[in-house]
Amino acid sequence: METEDALWAIEVARPDVSPELVAAARRAFAGQLDGSNSARERERIARRFAAPEG
Repeated sequence: METEDALWAIEVARPDVSPELVAAARRAFAGQLDGSNSARERERIARRFAAPEG
């Protein structure tokens, strides 16, 4: 999801893509490759279900 969001932001910003936006897309893609995006999402879901309802 993060990678798709970053790449979509670049598509929308084109042709005036900032170096920061490209760097964010590279980080998101690296997270997809190394599994850290999935790990972060699993942690977020676990916290959501562990939180007391209120």
